Amino acid sequence: MSAAPTGVATGIGSLPGDEPHEAIALVADTLPELPHVPELPARGPWADMVGRAVSVLVDVPAEWEGTRWRAAGRDGPDVRRARAMLSEDLDAVEERLQGYQGPAKLQMCGPLTLAALLELRGGAAAVSDSIATGDLATSLGEGLAAHLQDLRRRVPRAEWVVQIDEPALDSVTTGTIPRASGWGTIAAVTEADAVRWLAGVTDPVEQLGAGIVVHSCATSPDWGVLTAQPSAARRVGRALSVDLGAISLTEAAPQMEEWLDSGGLLWLGVDPVGGRGADGADGTDGVSALDSSAQRAYHRLVEARSMLGIEPERFAEMIAVTPPCGLGESVPVAAASYAGVRSLMRRLRGDDAGCPDEAESA
Repeated sequence: MSAAPTGVATGIGSLPGDEPHEAIALVADTLPELPHVPELPARGPWADMVGRAVSVLVDVPAEWEGTRWRAAGRDGPDVRRARAMLSEDLDAVEERLQGYQGPAKLQMCGPLTLAALLELRGGAAAVSDSIATGDLATSLGEGLAAHLQDLRRRVPRAEWVVQIDEPALDSVTTGTIPRASGWGTIAAVTEADAVRWLAGVTDPVEQLGAGIVVHSCATSPDWGVLTAQPSAARRVGRALSVDLGAISLTEAAPQMEEWLDSGGLLWLGVDPVGGRGADGADGTDGVSALDSSAQRAYHRLVEARSMLGIEPERFAEMIAVTPPCGLGESVPVAAASYAGVRSLMRRLRGDDAGCPDEAESA
């Protein structure tokens, strides 16, 4: 099994705009060490995280009900549209990355989040039914494996790693998903079930030799589910992706340290632009603001390294750097964020002669 890449910068997935060729050009130009398949949610629900997952499901028909996806008796025009948009994205990736050799990444909505956001035919969230959720995880795992194989045919020299996005994991395991009636919440999923359903998606991918990254943008990630695996050997080379701007390092450091000790890796999200593009959010020159945001992001990474007790020269070997979630609204912000995280990774590797020394940054 391939390990998730470290020592590099990459994106989470979503980008602004509705043109696949422009999106993959931005990715390839600014993140050449680990490009990823873009997601363009501005095109509508057929192209966002859930729509993309629905498009790869096997034997689980669905339809768009105007506000959310719902299980259906058969696939209709909405699923065909979602599949057509995914095909357009992959055509653009294939064209731009022809001849590319090295690690590359694709993203897919995880089974717990998909079950929280996909309705059963009666209107309840799929996660309210354990049998339905298990079937959904199996279907998603099979479809994701086929999706990976398709990308391998299209860009055969790339070493694909798969990112599983679980933004709703914590809501699922703490029982805070509202019921369709509006009264009360759906019962919490047990850790054992959550781990089993997540494995239903990651196992087929790992069996194909791809590396795995599980991404959570929660303020309090469910470390029990994220780090639970059948054996320590299964953890080697797998990465967890978390947002350093969202979590409490004091609370998360023990779990992160334990994960690293078991052979796992970390992808750490920081905001190097403070939500600004190259010209500043207010239309003024934003260079000084960008510099200040980049310095704060660098300090946050150094703070994490210090709390985890990792030597500076080893830190870059154990992590990758990403921007935070939510780059789907502004092309300048996305471009600046991608350039910023690449610069931060170079500084951590010691490639940037202008990097402040560790003592000053800490």
